[in-house]
Amino acid sequence: MPYILADAQERVVAVLAGRPEDTWWDEVVKEANRAMEATVKKCTFQEQHLNHRWGFFPGLATGFSYSVGQRYTPGNFRNMPSNMASLDELCQNPAIKCIAGFGCTAYSLYAPKVHQSTCASLKKQCNKHPTLQFNFTNSMFPATTFNFGPGAVCIEHVDCMNDACNWCHIAALGSFDPDHGEHFVLFDFKLVIRFPPGSSILIPSSIVRHANTSIRPGECRMSMTQYCAGGLMRWVETGFRTLGDFCSQDPKGYQNYCSRLKLRVMERVSLFSTLDSLRGDAAAPMAS
Repeated sequence: MPYILADAQERVVAVLAGRPEDTWWDEVVKEANRAMEATVKKCTFQEQHLNHRWGFFPGLATGFSYSVGQRYTPGNFRNMPSNMASLDELCQNPAIKCIAGFGCTAYSLYAPKVHQSTCASLKKQCNKHPTLQFNFTNSMFPATTFNFGPGAVCIEHVDCMNDACNWCHIAALGSFDPDHGEHFVLFDFKLVIRFPPGSSILIPSSIVRHANTSIRPGECRMSMTQYCAGGLMRWVETGFRTLGDFCSQDPKGYQNYCSRLKLRVMERVSLFSTLDSLRGDAAAPMAS
């Protein structure tokens, strides 16, 4: 059963989506675990893939993004050719695709206006840059990180490069007893949440501090996360150019853009549904 998290203004800001109640979902989780375990054996990991600000476990990202390191345009993640082939194969796995689709569907149901706004922005992005590649045909998230086991337990963090008003989809995988470990901690909500394998949680990960509790010896915890970089949204807002180019090419436009920061924040926040409006927002047709 999903659980909604709302703020003091009754805006829906996160959802504990859980997992489908169908018995076949257990088979989906088993196959996803098998695929993740097979993939990690085929990949090569450098130091930055093993020790990072999320913890101390192997992880690889795929899809597309935009950040300070990508100086000119948004682009697909660069991985070693052998790793890229393995990640492409993993993304084509039916169980992995099923979990990705479940997360995207939950996003569209519980944050429908944010989902629609992001889809519209990403559509413009891909029309401008047709080489950008989504990981899944059934998910609009532009990026996915696979956190491989056996101990993919995240320390307290925020994902500061993600878009602040977009939700991140986090799916727990592995083999562990959720009654004794691997709980999901939302520090700002003061919640510690039971998070069994095959379950999903969606949160605005760039502004909400989160982490996992440890697992017991001999257990395995993995995860996959889907997300959207804030730079992708900004790239469209500034007319498909860097802030530096915006400033030099259109100083007045850049000044106006900066002066409207608080207004843009409020406009984005207004896209969150309230408890009262959620049903109607989810039922409204998506703008073309």
